Amino acid sequence: MSGGNDLNPAAKHSPMQKRLYLAGVVVLLAGLIAGAILYAMAPAPDSAVSMYSIADPRYQIELQRIGGNAAVVMAQIHQWFDSLWHGTALAYTVAVLGALLAGACFFIGYFFADEEPQI
Repeated sequence: MSGGNDLNPAAKHSPMQKRLYLAGVVVLLAGLIAGAILYAMAPAPDSAVSMYSIADPRYQIELQRIGGNAAVVMAQIHQWFDSLWHGTALAYTVAVLGALLAGACFFIGYFFADEEPQI
């Protein structure tokens, strides 16, 4: 028994570190809850969207004729990015972004461990 704060690991954390960990937990919970709500309220996919998409060979041929292969690839990337913000994909996107932001808070908070706690 050294008589220090060995029994209380929270005593080793600085106030800034505690705030960052708390912010990470709040952001993670908010992101997961928002993702679940968005998933439950997402409308059914529209058949017209898939009918007139970039997958239509006539559209791809015309786009390639006008802009080349780069235009086709950019159109595919644009359509993929657009699809992240609709329906159930939006729920997954919000949940993943919340988890990444919470992970960033935990990661940054970990590096404040070198600071001495202020008494």
